[in-house]
Amino acid sequence: MPIVRLRQDSIRSIPYTGSDNAQCIYWDNGLACFGVRVYPNGRRSYVCAYRVNGRKRIVTLGRADVLTLDRARKKARIYLGQAADGDDPHAAADALHASGTVKTLAEIYVERHAKAKKRSWRNDDSYMRRYVIPKLGSRLAGSITTADIARIHSEIGENHPYTANRVIEVVRKMYNAARTWHLIPREMQNPAVGIERFAEAKRRRYVTPAEMPNLAKAIDAEQNEFARHAIWLLLLTGLRRNEVLNAKWSDVDLKQRTFFIGQTKNGEALLTPLSRAAVALLKNISRIDGNPYIICGSVSGRPLVNLRSAWKRVRDAAGLQDVRIHDLRRTVGSWLVRDGTSLHLVGAVLNHSDQKTTAGYAYFQTQDRQQALDRHGRNVTKLAKGQLTNQGKRGTQAAGSSAGAPSRPAVHRFSRQKLHKLVWSEPVATVAERIGVSDVALSKACRRAGVPVPPRGYWAKVQTGKPTRKVELPLRSATTEDSIKIRVRSPSARAALSSGAPVDG
Repeated sequence: MPIVRLRQDSIRSIPYTGSDNAQCIYWDNGLACFGVRVYPNGRRSYVCAYRVNGRKRIVTLGRADVLTLDRARKKARIYLGQAADGDDPHAAADALHASGTVKTLAEIYVERHAKAKKRSWRNDDSYMRRYVIPKLGSRLAGSITTADIARIHSEIGENHPYTANRVIEVVRKMYNAARTWHLIPREMQNPAVGIERFAEAKRRRYVTPAEMPNLAKAIDAEQNEFARHAIWLLLLTGLRRNEVLNAKWSDVDLKQRTFFIGQTKNGEALLTPLSRAAVALLKNISRIDGNPYIICGSVSGRPLVNLRSAWKRVRDAAGLQDVRIHDLRRTVGSWLVRDGTSLHLVGAVLNHSDQKTTAGYAYFQTQDRQQALDRHGRNVTKLAKGQLTNQGKRGTQAAGSSAGAPSRPAVHRFSRQKLHKLVWSEPVATVAERIGVSDVALSKACRRAGVPVPPRGYWAKVQTGKPTRKVELPLRSATTEDSIKIRVRSPSARAALSSGAPVDG
């Protein structure tokens, strides 16, 4: 290779002297191991040669029509200094190119991790194909930054915030796995880390005792026989949807009242008991020759694929548009808790691998917690000294003197601000049931006090994470009341009030 004095004005005139596409490099006589490479097509690039760990490398510093000669020399000196310290200055660039594209990395992740370790791997594959690959698929995986992933997260979150959170969770897992597999540099920061998630409201919806009669009628009116049986099984057993749809007659022992599930969501086999009501239902389900499944579909020998259409018809007929199919499983857990079943036993019935999941059902124990606080209050009053004891005695005497008086309906008293806060904290029907009045009576009280209530569909949007707007409390007019009284018609609510249970407002 020729050694010449490189000058900025002579770079463009240096000719290509090789043959058969051979390498042609002009080395600088002022800085050893620095030169310019000339290609057969006339393109020129600055290069630097160094040796590290016994390996000789010639790396490109940049194109001569973009990089000036002085900047190329400075860059070469930095490279040579790093090589003298035993570091390869081009190792990071090599690792970046070795990582491949985002599309390639996504395909490797789905094959090596998602399919092997996740039953829901199709969701991961769908997130990649629908959201990530169209935006970043052709870029090198090692070049992706947090800003790139945050941009995708923001775009998805405009309409589907929960999906946006799931996407970045999959991307984060993919890059963690890629670092373990040495597909990206180990020092590379995971681009999905540090992105603020969209808020997700914990779903606590379940079918209340007041709603159950309408739901039962709607289920019985469903025309699809096997879909009707499947929904009843979900409501009676608390099993997951796929566990019911994929159940076979060979898995059921009607005499022992047991149902064997080969693989549950947590990956373990389960032998779950069946109630007498569930057994009676199973005995009434028709068996189709050649189809081993309990819930048969339209395809011969195959189960029913999904319940979306049937469940939509059922919940619309029952007036429960905000209840999802999985809420039936939550209904089983909540009713067991309301009936006094321990959380440990509820977790065993629902096959929860984490007791924290079952602990969420304690939310439904409002009445039990009120009764427990009543007992606690009576104990404190009984054991307290001085004024509390005297007040307790006077309260007892007063109660005894009025024992023979006729009972009158209890009354809730609310301020406008308290009532507004209450009806915007949960659905009006739920608030009405909790305080022992009808939803019509509660709505009339709100209109009388000039308190706005959430419009139809508001709570469904809240549950799905869609944007909503809360109507603020307007100023009180001369014709509206500032203190609202609502009579309690529910016997259980009157008993709770008379026993000293705390009342909102």
